Amino acid sequence: MMSTWAPNAQILDQIVYILAGTLSSDANVRLQASDALEKARSQSEFDNYLLHILINGQALESQVRASAGLMLKNDLIRNLQSKSQDLKAHILQEIPKGLLDSQNLVRNITGNVITTLFSIFGVRQWPNILPNLMELASGAAGTTESQEGALSALAKICEDSARVLDREYDGQRPLNYMIPKFIELTGASNSKVRAYAIGCINHILLTKTQSMYIHLDEFMARLFNLATDDDPVVRTKVCTAFANILEERPDKLLPHLDGVINYCIHSMGDSSEETALEACEFLLGLATSDIPEPIVKTKLPVLMPVLLEKMVYSEMEVFIIENSDEQENENVEDKDDDIKPQMAKGKDAHKLSNKNSAAAKGAEDESDDEDDEDDIDGSMEWNLRKCSAATMDILATNFPYEALEISLPIIKERISSPQWPVREASILALGAIAEGCLDQASPQLPSLIPFLVERLKDSETRVRQITCWTLGRYSSWVCSEALSGGSCANYFAPTFQSIMECALDTKKVVQESACSSLADFIDAAKPELLTPFVEPLLRHIQAYFKKYQRKNLIILYDTVQTFAERVGDQLCYKPEYIEMLLPPLIEKWQQLTDDDKDLWPLLECMSSVAAALGESFAPYAVPVYERAFRILVMCVEQVKLSTDDPGFEAPEKDFIVTSLDLIDGLVQGLNTHSAELIQQFDTNDVSLMKLVILCFDDPTDDVRQSAYALLGDLAIFLLDPIVTSNLHQVMVCIGNEITNRTFDSTAACNNAVWALGEISMRLPGEVFKQYLVNFMNVLVPLLLSTDVEQTILDNASITIGRIGLNNAASMGSYVGQVLVTWCSFMKYLEENEEKETSFEGMCNIITANPTALNPHDVNGRLAIKHLIDCIAYYEAPSNRLGGMLHLLLTGFKNGLGEAGWNGLLAELDPFVGEILKMKYGV
Repeated sequence: MMSTWAPNAQILDQIVYILAGTLSSDANVRLQASDALEKARSQSEFDNYLLHILINGQALESQVRASAGLMLKNDLIRNLQSKSQDLKAHILQEIPKGLLDSQNLVRNITGNVITTLFSIFGVRQWPNILPNLMELASGAAGTTESQEGALSALAKICEDSARVLDREYDGQRPLNYMIPKFIELTGASNSKVRAYAIGCINHILLTKTQSMYIHLDEFMARLFNLATDDDPVVRTKVCTAFANILEERPDKLLPHLDGVINYCIHSMGDSSEETALEACEFLLGLATSDIPEPIVKTKLPVLMPVLLEKMVYSEMEVFIIENSDEQENENVEDKDDDIKPQMAKGKDAHKLSNKNSAAAKGAEDESDDEDDEDDIDGSMEWNLRKCSAATMDILATNFPYEALEISLPIIKERISSPQWPVREASILALGAIAEGCLDQASPQLPSLIPFLVERLKDSETRVRQITCWTLGRYSSWVCSEALSGGSCANYFAPTFQSIMECALDTKKVVQESACSSLADFIDAAKPELLTPFVEPLLRHIQAYFKKYQRKNLIILYDTVQTFAERVGDQLCYKPEYIEMLLPPLIEKWQQLTDDDKDLWPLLECMSSVAAALGESFAPYAVPVYERAFRILVMCVEQVKLSTDDPGFEAPEKDFIVTSLDLIDGLVQGLNTHSAELIQQFDTNDVSLMKLVILCFDDPTDDVRQSAYALLGDLAIFLLDPIVTSNLHQVMVCIGNEITNRTFDSTAACNNAVWALGEISMRLPGEVFKQYLVNFMNVLVPLLLSTDVEQTILDNASITIGRIGLNNAASMGSYVGQVLVTWCSFMKYLEENEEKETSFEGMCNIITANPTALNPHDVNGRLAIKHLIDCIAYYEAPSNRLGGMLHLLLTGFKNGLGEAGWNGLLAELDPFVGEILKMKYGV
């Protein structure tokens, strides 16, 4: 049995020596040790030695023991299935002993191993671990170290596996005995024990379990007692607990809310940065919660000044920033860890604008806000300053009048401070309240905007940086004034020009902020507003490409992308503009290898530029397509190899996503002319469509999302030459994508539905007919679902209508099922070519199936009423569609007779009848 196992002293010494070598500061020693370690792994008893070193190596350095523990954990994760039952039982029996060790590092690593093992074996296969840990946590071993070790492990288990603890095992639910003990331990004399106990409960709170709720009053009473604890870690955990209760059970907090808010406002001044941040997190949660507004509003006079104060850099932050800014100029190369990890986003082929819904906009704004939090100071770390700014942003949105009234006098007083951190924080605050208080602040902006433009020349780097960010937040107002010819119409030119110049700053943080601000202004401006600046901006972009290091090039690519999308038509008119824009992009393109991750944002940029420039991009199309196709072929092949051989490293899927997007951009730009480009590189063995079909089966949602976006554009421009030869496989994949949709695959499913609509309206009816029943059996339930994202429902409506363009006669049996819901979505969609073709298709369906809607039947009458209402809301149909709608309405009126028609209209809003009479004469 394993319990009698004893190590061989010589082998033990060798493994200890090797482990110590892996920690050496000498690279050669580390390399030799790593090679020796690989050989040692082949020993059947290697895990036993690692376990022995971890729990019995008291004479060894704690780092060596920790290294053994980490290695043991990783080996168990990778190779547990191949381990013997004896070894597994031995490890489960012995590993808790590490929690009794005097070394904190060893206890922590042991806790990590226990957490990993618990996630694998769970309560049923390791039934004694939770009682053992709870016993140790209660002090059974007689040492505070063992208590801390056990609670550290329990905290990790509660974080990773709390839901597992909330199930019944042999009639007992672990949380039922764990929670009371944790609450009891919040009164322990050891502050670490108190902190761990609160931390465990904080994780459990997030599971929304009744096991916790029945003890919530008792726990809250403990929190109130611990709010002034001497240990800052305990105070931090208390703030986290209040935030979790606010999120999960605000009703329980409501009677005590005034005191808790005061406590957290006070705690923002805590000497512990962690406590101050957690207190601010509570207030951020409060701002986004459903707590009655009057309660929050009464606290604004106290809260807003504190938020403003905490947006000022601390003395330590100022020291670090000034030291960094002294060294970090434009000539210093970026390091890998300077650059925020880039994730290529699958292409949204089609997001429909909804006149009645802000859902899509809200999602975009949320994403933008997350980016804004990083843009504030260029760092990726979430801190008190950013949390304060985010809280102020939300409060300004919820209480614009009060927020402006309280904050603006303070901002004005501090914005000219000789102390640059105070000056900088005041400008940050102006940016934070920009979106929420824009209307209320409008009278102040004529004086504030010129002041901010002047601050772009401030001697302090961080003031210039934050001013760029804040001006970007007011870009919509500046552009609106210019477009409407308002009293401040002349502000746009000097503001835009100054930001262009600021993007040439010698400090990288200013370049980054100014370049992002440029993108904000370009995005907010109408093309005609930008016309005088196209050539100057192109010259500046050329200069930016020469100055910027890797990190800021990513920002520049995004700005160029926005610029090309906004003024692409103007660029196409002048070949010299193309010659100014494309060579710098192509130069960067040629500098990067096919496996360089810096290629991702460049590929995304090139995709938009190619689509925007259209035929003007043609001279560059062949080498660009050839490389994108080559990368796609290589990555798809590597994915296949990694699937067949787990030891083969799979490629980064972002290469696939960005390659697909670039090819899509070329198809959008070159339209039907892209067929020759694609066919030039297709072979019998490898073709674009075969690769796209393989991408439809990729488990990564973003890959499928981009693949279906490309399919939709191929269907628009190249259905016959490229798509139809693989039509059956394509249709099967679309059906599978819709049928197997999940929340995470929403965008991929949306693009698949959109692509289906594009195919259906171009495919001859006799060809599509074989797929019609299967697709309607998928689309009808999809349209009637209550748990599907709005964008999918909108596109499903469009697609169902479009199928009727060439298959109207076969659609009669579906009209009664879908028409009411179809109208409810179509009514508010933006009027464009897609809405129009869907309406045309629905008109065809109803005309081809005149008996499908019976006005004398309750359901038929309801459907007709919804359709008439929907038609009335269609403001500007084309002449063709208008004629179809007129015939349809006339048919309904003739079928009902004058009295019946008037009776039907009487059941609708009065304006509907007026519009129909005015527009269609019925």
